[in-house]
Amino acid sequence: MIAPMNSQRSGIGVIVYAGHVFAVGGFDGSRRLRTAEAYNPETNVWTNVASMITTRRNFGIEVVEDRLFVTGGFNGYTTCYNVECYDATTDRWSEVCDMEIFRSALSCCVIFGLPNMADYMVSRDTLPLPSIEEEEEEEEEMESEDSS
Repeated sequence: MIAPMNSQRSGIGVIVYAGHVFAVGGFDGSRRLRTAEAYNPETNVWTNVASMITTRRNFGIEVVEDRLFVTGGFNGYTTCYNVECYDATTDRWSEVCDMEIFRSALSCCVIFGLPNMADYMVSRDTLPLPSIEEEEEEEEEMESEDSS
């Protein structure tokens, strides 16, 4: 059985990094958290690690070039746009950069070989939405194909 975490958390980021399972940030039922802890599966022990700079929940989390990155989220007042980076060798967080848009409830992934990852990011607000007429035309086409 896995040992319980040191802190109650929801809306957390969880990822495998540096041979441990990291549980970062979240909400403890009364406040947003900036704390983080790492689980060692060999010893079945959770250990507190350095706290993030910003409290946040519902953020993106990913490992890139042996660093743990957290992006966006919600700090209790507003949606965040900043990015932080954790280095397990120094047990330190540092500010990296700001995103151009506030984001919460997001996911991150690494796709190797993309020449410029920024070219593949799309704001949800800029996605084309079909008009009602287009949807009705598509439904009519599907119905006519089914009856043929």
